[in-house]
Amino acid sequence: MWRKLLILCVMMLSGNAFGHNYQARLDVAEWRLDPSPLMCRLWQPVPNYGDAVFEIRAGEPLRFYVDSYRPVLKSGKADMAIVAPEWKPDIQTRPVGRTAVVPGKRPILLDEDKANLFLAELEVGMFPSFTHHAWFEKHNVTVDVSAVNFQSAYTGYLSCVAGLFPANFDQLQQSLLHFETDKWVIRGRLKERLDLISGYATLDPAITKIRIDGHTDSDGRRGYNWELSRKRAQAVKDYLEAKGVSPDMIDMKFYGEGVPAKNNVNAANKAVNRRVLVRMERG
Repeated sequence: MWRKLLILCVMMLSGNAFGHNYQARLDVAEWRLDPSPLMCRLWQPVPNYGDAVFEIRAGEPLRFYVDSYRPVLKSGKADMAIVAPEWKPDIQTRPVGRTAVVPGKRPILLDEDKANLFLAELEVGMFPSFTHHAWFEKHNVTVDVSAVNFQSAYTGYLSCVAGLFPANFDQLQQSLLHFETDKWVIRGRLKERLDLISGYATLDPAITKIRIDGHTDSDGRRGYNWELSRKRAQAVKDYLEAKGVSPDMIDMKFYGEGVPAKNNVNAANKAVNRRVLVRMERG
């Protein structure tokens, strides 16, 4: 009864709009988990509508989104609610705000706070729900994300999240490692950054090349700086290989003082120039 009343209210507010309600039946509701060290994806197919997805990528916050089989035609707002299943008749539907709807096949995208709210409600057996304009004029859809069969998949999801790598490709693709004057030893923050780079490169099969470019400031003789830039690049290369990166993936070059990032006119600029640039590339 509450569902009919909810849909009726939506239709009245939208000018006698025609509405559909989508929800996985008890006998077909399922949750699927795609786990990896770089992404955890927990999702439910919603028959005839699309997929409701919780996704967290390495180094990024959790998000919730819906992929619709058919594109939504125009922007607008979706009304969100927490709905009790039929076997909890004493619990009333609770509105939890509105969110933007964008045209296309991914009309709804929620941030970490709302995504975590939906997960918490699913964990206690409640159904997150949203209602939005859909595929033609004066047409609304209401989608319920079912909590049926959620617990087992959620346990696996939590295990996946606990094992996520702490950074992603975009965060590690290009790294500048700065050195003290006349130094090339890998330690401190340099070591921490290279640990992330090597760890990621061994997890992501799409990484095909790591390029290492060594540089110095202009202090000292050019020949000495040439050798110093080589030592810095070599130290980075050796560290990555010791951490399991294949030597075949690494391309190392060194330039001495010849390619400054800034003019060597003061101590601050020189500190910027004492560097090794590490770039990961995908094939």
